[in-house]
Amino acid sequence: MDSRERLLTALNHKEPDQIPLDLGAGCSCKFTVYFYKKLLDYFGIKEEHIEMCHIPYQLVYASDKVLDLLGCDVRAARIKPIPQVQSPYAKKWEDEQYNHFINDWGTHYRMPKQNGLYYDLAGCVLEDAEDEEDDKTFVWPTPPKFDMAGRKELEEYLKAGYATTISEQFGNGFLQMGPLIWGFENWLAMLVAEPERCTPFMDTLLEKKIEFYDNIFEVYGGLIDVTCEADDFGTQRGTFVSPKILKEMILPYHKKLNDYIKSKGDIKITLHSCGSVEAALPDIIEAGFEILNPVQITAANMSPEHLKSTYGKDLVFWGGGINTQFTLPNGTPEQVREETKRNIDAFAKDGGFVFSTVHNVQDDVPIENFIAMWETFQANCKY
Repeated sequence: MDSRERLLTALNHKEPDQIPLDLGAGCSCKFTVYFYKKLLDYFGIKEEHIEMCHIPYQLVYASDKVLDLLGCDVRAARIKPIPQVQSPYAKKWEDEQYNHFINDWGTHYRMPKQNGLYYDLAGCVLEDAEDEEDDKTFVWPTPPKFDMAGRKELEEYLKAGYATTISEQFGNGFLQMGPLIWGFENWLAMLVAEPERCTPFMDTLLEKKIEFYDNIFEVYGGLIDVTCEADDFGTQRGTFVSPKILKEMILPYHKKLNDYIKSKGDIKITLHSCGSVEAALPDIIEAGFEILNPVQITAANMSPEHLKSTYGKDLVFWGGGINTQFTLPNGTPEQVREETKRNIDAFAKDGGFVFSTVHNVQDDVPIENFIAMWETFQANCKY
């Protein structure tokens, strides 16, 4: 099997020749720039230009050379937006302590100049809004269009036998976009006490997301195997809001969007959601999601054995290979090997599993631990 056949077989809940691997390509399966440099040094690879794909999280597009060396079965489109209407919010600046930027949504991020690794949320455009009139002052960003030159890259990946994914999206999800505009406390209170302020925003967000995907399919139509929407529903102990709110207020929007995406072709749709989402999984499946990422196995009720036995016929688990909160950064190489083998054994049967870490590989991961995980996968990936 080539990489694409391998991945599509697994996504259809059948066992391919070996477990598909995604390290460095898909949604929340990438490397921070700091770890990526460790990886380059370990393999003796020189790259003059490292391309960033997510500024707040400091994530990179891993080069094809690195992805080939690791044996990654997936390739992500490096989508190149064509500038549209300039947002009135967007700007960058610095002061003595921080580098700052405000994105097109009016969300303010900052990173410490001394020992800073990431940009943290520092403010939101409507954090002082008090009513619907204040909400109407929000200026929506324009969904980007894309250069047709980007189509050639995906065509080449398909010819070479790789599976393809687009992990970018327009903003965040229907639950988690609100906190980036009003602030977490305000948005979560609005969902319960003032839903009439939330639904117009989510209605418009759905329209804008559909426009975004229209622009995506105009360039990449017929070349995409997997796409992804990010909407973090979970904390360590349970869902961010009640499963009832997710079912009645949030997931209907996802269902409409997923139905639209499905109308454009045979595309598998991923929900990226961190945390404990087990209580909402039946409704997540009902909303049309076929893949869960990054599968946070240490959150409540998210053990690999439980997830696979209960939901394995309906969901593909893309991630869950190793705990990135504790084991990968802080364990010994032997502990990494043991956990990697245990998780492979739990998830792999009958397909429906793509091996990756639980979220992006961070700066504090020792290269020895990453290699221990990778070598353990290579030794145990055959069916």
